[in-house]
Amino acid sequence: MPAKSISNYLPAGLLLVGGALVGAGWYTHPHRVIFWTIAMLLIACLATILFFISRSSTDDANALRAGVVFAGLILVIPLGLKLATTLGAHDHADISKRAMMAIIGAFLMFTGNALPKTLTPLSVLRCDPARAQAFQRFAGWTWVLTGLALAVVWLALPLHLADSLTFVLLPAGILIIAVQCARLRWSRHSAVTASHN
Repeated sequence: MPAKSISNYLPAGLLLVGGALVGAGWYTHPHRVIFWTIAMLLIACLATILFFISRSSTDDANALRAGVVFAGLILVIPLGLKLATTLGAHDHADISKRAMMAIIGAFLMFTGNALPKTLTPLSVLRCDPARAQAFQRFAGWTWVLTGLALAVVWLALPLHLADSLTFVLLPAGILIIAVQCARLRWSRHSAVTASHN
Protein backbone atom coordinates (compact mmCIF):
# COMPACT_ATOMS: atom_id res chain seq x y z
CA MET A 1 0.00 0.00 0.00
CA PRO A 2 1.56 3.33 -1.07
CA ALA A 3 2.21 5.95 1.58
CA LYS A 4 -0.11 8.94 1.61
CA SER A 5 1.32 12.41 1.17
CA ILE A 6 1.17 15.02 3.90
CA SER A 7 -1.54 16.87 1.98
CA ASN A 8 -3.90 14.00 2.86
CA TYR A 9 -3.33 14.58 6.59
CA LEU A 10 -3.35 18.40 6.58
CA PRO A 11 -7.17 18.85 6.40
CA ALA A 12 -7.76 16.41 9.26
CA GLY A 13 -5.00 18.03 11.32
CA LEU A 14 -6.50 21.48 10.82
CA LEU A 15 -9.93 20.21 11.85
CA LEU A 16 -8.46 18.60 14.99
CA VAL A 17 -6.71 21.86 15.88
CA GLY A 18 -9.96 23.72 15.23
CA GLY A 19 -11.87 21.33 17.48
CA ALA A 20 -9.29 21.76 20.24
CA LEU A 21 -9.50 25.56 19.93
CA VAL A 22 -13.30 25.44 20.10
CA GLY A 23 -13.09 23.25 23.20
CA ALA A 24 -10.60 25.62 24.85
CA GLY A 25 -12.70 28.63 23.89
CA TRP A 26 -15.84 26.98 25.22
CA TYR A 27 -14.02 26.31 28.49
CA THR A 28 -12.77 29.90 28.84
CA HIS A 29 -15.98 31.59 27.60
CA PRO A 30 -18.88 29.26 28.45
CA HIS A 31 -21.40 32.12 28.16
CA ARG A 32 -20.91 32.18 24.34
CA VAL A 33 -22.58 28.80 23.85
CA ILE A 34 -24.21 29.67 20.53
CA PHE A 35 -20.92 30.83 18.97
CA TRP A 36 -19.03 27.72 20.06
CA THR A 37 -21.87 25.42 19.00
CA ILE A 38 -21.93 26.95 15.51
CA ALA A 39 -18.13 26.68 15.24
CA MET A 40 -18.27 23.03 16.30
CA LEU A 41 -21.06 22.31 13.79
CA LEU A 42 -18.96 23.86 11.01
CA ILE A 43 -16.02 21.67 11.97
CA ALA A 44 -18.31 18.62 12.09
CA CYS A 45 -19.63 19.42 8.59
CA LEU A 46 -16.10 19.78 7.24
CA ALA A 47 -15.10 16.52 8.95
CA THR A 48 -18.07 14.75 7.35
CA ILE A 49 -17.06 16.02 3.91
CA LEU A 50 -13.49 14.93 4.56
CA PHE A 51 -14.65 11.48 5.67
CA PHE A 52 -16.60 10.89 2.48
CA ILE A 53 -13.79 12.03 0.19
CA SER A 54 -10.98 10.33 2.10
CA ARG A 55 -11.20 7.14 0.08
CA SER A 56 -11.07 8.84 -3.29
CA SER A 57 -8.04 10.16 -5.16
CA THR A 58 -9.82 11.87 -8.03
CA ASP A 59 -9.28 15.50 -8.98
CA ASP A 60 -12.66 16.37 -7.44
CA ALA A 61 -11.60 14.84 -4.14
CA ASN A 62 -8.33 16.77 -4.23
CA ALA A 63 -10.21 20.00 -4.90
CA LEU A 64 -12.55 19.27 -1.97
CA ARG A 65 -9.55 18.54 0.27
CA ALA A 66 -8.07 21.90 -0.69
CA GLY A 67 -11.40 23.54 0.10
CA VAL A 68 -11.42 21.90 3.53
CA VAL A 69 -7.87 23.18 4.12
CA PHE A 70 -8.87 26.76 3.25
CA ALA A 71 -12.02 26.53 5.37
CA GLY A 72 -9.99 25.05 8.23
CA LEU A 73 -7.49 27.90 8.05
CA ILE A 74 -10.31 30.44 8.02
CA LEU A 75 -11.64 28.84 11.22
CA VAL A 76 -8.36 28.07 13.01
CA ILE A 77 -6.63 31.44 12.68
CA PRO A 78 -9.39 33.57 14.24
CA LEU A 79 -10.11 30.95 16.91
CA GLY A 80 -6.41 30.73 17.79
CA LEU A 81 -6.07 34.52 18.01
CA LYS A 82 -9.26 34.75 20.10
CA LEU A 83 -7.89 32.16 22.52
CA ALA A 84 -4.55 34.00 22.66
CA THR A 85 -6.39 37.24 23.50
CA THR A 86 -8.31 35.43 26.23
CA LEU A 87 -5.09 34.10 27.71
CA GLY A 88 -3.59 37.57 28.02
CA ALA A 89 -2.16 38.47 24.64
CA HIS A 90 -3.06 41.76 22.99
CA ASP A 91 -6.26 42.01 21.01
CA HIS A 92 -5.55 40.66 17.53
CA ALA A 93 -8.90 41.34 15.85
CA ASP A 94 -7.27 43.21 12.98
CA ILE A 95 -4.69 40.44 12.41
CA SER A 96 -7.49 37.89 12.41
CA LYS A 97 -9.46 39.82 9.79
CA ARG A 98 -6.35 40.39 7.69
CA ALA A 99 -5.43 36.69 7.82
CA MET A 100 -8.95 35.58 6.87
CA MET A 101 -9.10 37.92 3.89
CA ALA A 102 -5.60 36.95 2.75
CA ILE A 103 -6.65 33.29 2.91
CA ILE A 104 -9.73 34.10 0.84
CA GLY A 105 -7.43 35.81 -1.67
CA ALA A 106 -5.25 32.68 -1.73
CA PHE A 107 -8.36 30.56 -2.25
CA LEU A 108 -9.35 32.71 -5.26
CA MET A 109 -5.82 32.30 -6.66
CA PHE A 110 -5.99 28.53 -6.13
CA THR A 111 -9.41 28.34 -7.79
CA GLY A 112 -8.31 30.53 -10.68
CA ASN A 113 -5.23 28.39 -11.21
CA ALA A 114 -7.35 25.21 -11.35
CA LEU A 115 -10.03 26.65 -13.64
CA PRO A 116 -8.18 26.37 -16.99
CA LYS A 117 -7.21 22.79 -16.15
CA THR A 118 -10.86 21.78 -15.82
CA LEU A 119 -11.83 20.06 -19.03
CA THR A 120 -15.44 20.32 -20.12
CA PRO A 121 -16.65 17.35 -22.21
CA LEU A 122 -16.98 18.36 -25.87
CA SER A 123 -20.47 16.85 -26.01
CA VAL A 124 -21.88 19.52 -23.68
CA LEU A 125 -20.14 22.47 -25.32
CA ARG A 126 -22.41 24.52 -27.51
CA CYS A 127 -19.63 26.71 -28.81
CA ASP A 128 -16.19 26.44 -30.30
CA PRO A 129 -14.05 24.37 -27.86
CA ALA A 130 -11.02 26.60 -28.50
CA ARG A 131 -13.00 29.69 -27.52
CA ALA A 132 -14.38 27.95 -24.45
CA GLN A 133 -10.86 26.98 -23.37
CA ALA A 134 -9.64 30.53 -24.03
CA PHE A 135 -12.47 31.81 -21.84
CA GLN A 136 -11.52 29.39 -19.07
CA ARG A 137 -7.91 30.61 -19.24
CA PHE A 138 -9.08 34.23 -19.16
CA ALA A 139 -11.39 33.58 -16.20
CA GLY A 140 -8.62 31.68 -14.40
CA TRP A 141 -6.13 34.51 -14.85
CA THR A 142 -8.75 37.02 -13.73
CA TRP A 143 -9.39 35.07 -10.52
CA VAL A 144 -5.68 34.60 -9.87
CA LEU A 145 -5.00 38.32 -10.25
CA THR A 146 -8.09 39.27 -8.23
CA GLY A 147 -7.08 36.91 -5.43
CA LEU A 148 -3.49 38.16 -5.48
CA ALA A 149 -4.63 41.78 -5.35
CA LEU A 150 -7.03 40.97 -2.50
CA ALA A 151 -4.33 39.21 -0.47
CA VAL A 152 -1.81 42.02 -1.01
CA VAL A 153 -4.37 44.70 -0.15
CA TRP A 154 -5.26 42.99 3.13
CA LEU A 155 -1.66 42.32 4.08
CA ALA A 156 -0.23 45.74 3.20
CA LEU A 157 -2.85 48.48 3.47
CA PRO A 158 -4.68 50.00 6.46
CA LEU A 159 -7.89 48.19 7.40
CA HIS A 160 -10.33 50.89 6.28
CA LEU A 161 -8.66 51.14 2.86
CA ALA A 162 -8.43 47.36 2.47
CA ASP A 163 -12.11 47.07 3.37
CA SER A 164 -13.07 49.67 0.74
CA LEU A 165 -10.88 48.13 -1.96
CA THR A 166 -12.41 44.70 -1.36
CA PHE A 167 -15.74 46.11 -2.54
CA VAL A 168 -13.99 47.27 -5.72
CA LEU A 169 -11.76 44.26 -6.44
CA LEU A 170 -14.26 41.41 -6.11
CA PRO A 171 -17.08 43.02 -8.13
CA ALA A 172 -14.54 44.13 -10.75
CA GLY A 173 -13.25 40.56 -11.14
CA ILE A 174 -16.80 39.22 -11.44
CA LEU A 175 -17.75 41.96 -13.93
CA ILE A 176 -14.70 41.35 -16.13
CA ILE A 177 -15.52 37.63 -16.33
CA ALA A 178 -19.21 38.35 -16.99
CA VAL A 179 -18.35 40.75 -19.85
CA GLN A 180 -16.00 38.18 -21.39
CA CYS A 181 -18.71 35.51 -21.07
CA ALA A 182 -21.22 37.83 -22.76
CA ARG A 183 -18.72 38.49 -25.57
CA LEU A 184 -18.24 34.74 -26.04
CA ARG A 185 -22.01 34.19 -26.22
CA TRP A 186 -22.46 37.16 -28.56
CA SER A 187 -19.76 35.88 -30.93
CA ARG A 188 -21.39 32.42 -30.92
CA HIS A 189 -24.79 33.99 -31.62
CA SER A 190 -23.32 36.07 -34.47
CA ALA A 191 -21.61 33.00 -35.95
CA VAL A 192 -24.86 30.98 -35.82
CA THR A 193 -26.81 33.84 -37.42
CA ALA A 194 -24.20 34.24 -40.17
CA SER A 195 -24.22 30.51 -40.94
CA HIS A 196 -28.02 30.51 -41.39
CA ASN A 197 -27.83 33.39 -43.90
